[in-house]
Amino acid sequence: MSRSMNRSMNKLWLIIRREYLTNVRKPSFLFTAFGTPLILISIVVLVIIISLSSETNIEELAGVGYVDQAGVITPEARSEEYPDLFSPYASEEEARAALDSGTIDAYYVIPENYLATSQVQLYSNESMPSDLEDVFDEFLVSSFLSQITAEVPSTRVLEPVEATLHIESTGRELTEAGITGIILLPLLLAVVFMIGIQLTSGLVMSGLTEEKTNRLIEVLVTTVTPMQLLAGKLIGLGLLGLTQIGAWLVLLALVAVFGPSIPFLEGVVIPLDLIIFSAIYFILGYFMVASLMAAIGVLVGSEMESRQYAGVMSIVLAIPIYLTAAFLSDANGTVPTLLSMFPFTAPMSMIMRLGFVNVPAWQLALSIGILLLTALFFLWASARIFRWGLLLYGKRFNLREIIAVLRGNPDQVSQPETRSLKKEAA
Repeated sequence: MSRSMNRSMNKLWLIIRREYLTNVRKPSFLFTAFGTPLILISIVVLVIIISLSSETNIEELAGVGYVDQAGVITPEARSEEYPDLFSPYASEEEARAALDSGTIDAYYVIPENYLATSQVQLYSNESMPSDLEDVFDEFLVSSFLSQITAEVPSTRVLEPVEATLHIESTGRELTEAGITGIILLPLLLAVVFMIGIQLTSGLVMSGLTEEKTNRLIEVLVTTVTPMQLLAGKLIGLGLLGLTQIGAWLVLLALVAVFGPSIPFLEGVVIPLDLIIFSAIYFILGYFMVASLMAAIGVLVGSEMESRQYAGVMSIVLAIPIYLTAAFLSDANGTVPTLLSMFPFTAPMSMIMRLGFVNVPAWQLALSIGILLLTALFFLWASARIFRWGLLLYGKRFNLREIIAVLRGNPDQVSQPETRSLKKEAA
């Protein structure tokens, strides 16, 4: 008994090892698993860099003039960061002449009705930095404050509050800079996990279809049982998916360590509970989808047909991404809650909800329970279909026949050879 079990375990380990090492070296896997997300992130970063570099730095401006027709700017007015940036002009003609000669790069006109309308005009020969408006606001505020006896810094008037958000339900603390990160992180995790589940489960189906088409499966089942083959493929490719997710988690850890020194990553918080539950949902989601894909892989007749089923599955898995607006507006609303309970959309939906809000414990437990039961059902169903349909060729299956197999009555299903004999007799 012990020797037979050891042989079975050795065969299972060989299949796991083969599936993992064969696929982890494929350029297609490496590109899809790491290249695609990296390309998406690189595009976002590149857009940010280009948008920032395209703006003229305020320090590079020769100067900015202003024509105060409302009489609101005092001689004491100064910008704290750029004290020599603004210069007064008596009329628009003088300011225009200075602009044409290159003495200044732009000038503001403050009309007589400014106090009633708050409207000003900016004139320049080219686009100006977006931060110039903030600097001019500070300049105006410093003028107003110079007419008040209280000593209040202009920055306190422009930015009276810099709040740290304490979310008691989740125990998280967020600064203003970290709010963007906490919104983007769940979306990033959801996309990465969707790619991981889709890629690894797709490899299960495409591998079985290819091996069945070229008759390699007939050689394999002479040395291993169908259940060893199925279990080896699911575990091996599951470890492959965990390798991909592990690499991305390491990247997130690096972001957590070095993020504060990067301007647009400052304040980004990576909650530990989100990472833990994401791993749980990935494992359950993978075994659910991969089991279904394995059953489809032994039933379809070609790789092209298997890709069609994989495409439909990809659309279903991505439904939460399409409804991101519903999660952002109310992550505990009806639609996000229902999606987090439906097994095929639960992994992506719950990851997004956990990142945005505090999910009630009973909903989290119910979602995991439903997903676990669904995964176990598909594992059981896939095992029956796999053992029965592995060596059947040239046959198109219908729902009635599949139900008969699941009920343990495969003898009720007519075989391809029987059908062909009936046709010849007719």
